[in-house]
Amino acid sequence: MLKGIYRTITGKAVTERRMEMVANNIANSLTAGYKASRPVFKLIDDIPGSEAEKTVSQKGNAYTLSSFINFSEGVLVETGNTLDLGIQGDGFFVVLVNGKNMYTRNGQFTLNHEKKLVTMDGRPVLGEGGEITIDGADIKIESDGTIYVDKKFVDKIRVVTFEDTSKLKNYGRSLFMKSDERVVEKAPENYIVKQGSYESSNVDVIKEMVEMVSALRAYESYTKVDQFFSEMMTKLINLGRM
Repeated sequence: MLKGIYRTITGKAVTERRMEMVANNIANSLTAGYKASRPVFKLIDDIPGSEAEKTVSQKGNAYTLSSFINFSEGVLVETGNTLDLGIQGDGFFVVLVNGKNMYTRNGQFTLNHEKKLVTMDGRPVLGEGGEITIDGADIKIESDGTIYVDKKFVDKIRVVTFEDTSKLKNYGRSLFMKSDERVVEKAPENYIVKQGSYESSNVDVIKEMVEMVSALRAYESYTKVDQFFSEMMTKLINLGRM
């Protein structure tokens, strides 16, 4: 019975986390460049007790939950705004946050009071030469990210990728950071920068709603089982007192 109780407790906790993840995806379905997180479930042998008890116990006594980020492309939304940029294919824009490089597919950019190219929350967007200053009226950004202002070369917007994107983790809603500093940036082989567009979230709201309903049903089931075990334990305790 201990195995059943422990599995029910961990299953209920994991399902709560699953619902939080789905709710966060739905809440960010309109966030440009947002990438949905997906749950990964696993059964582990994690019942408290001595090593001898664990040795003889069956595998799969508790649930655990991890997640991965779905980096599939979102749809490009055409806006006609000169500083909106979208990436078709591989790669991320590089953004400076507290002196560290971070990465995003959200290309909704603007200019600050110093005429620096920044994200909507004021983070500098990096080019090959560092922070990008745009001072002029006619702004043209080529498909490889090269920036011309009034027909003069300014910089090339920096686009990078990674051998393994699973080494990236969320930082806020549409920024990502390296989970391991040994991970190295590299130039993507296949990408196009589209001026006048930005990438939407890749959240499939209908799929997330189905996932939420499934999680709620699972939570209800775990709650009923939890109540059953609670009642059973109460009866056993009362019998022991007789």
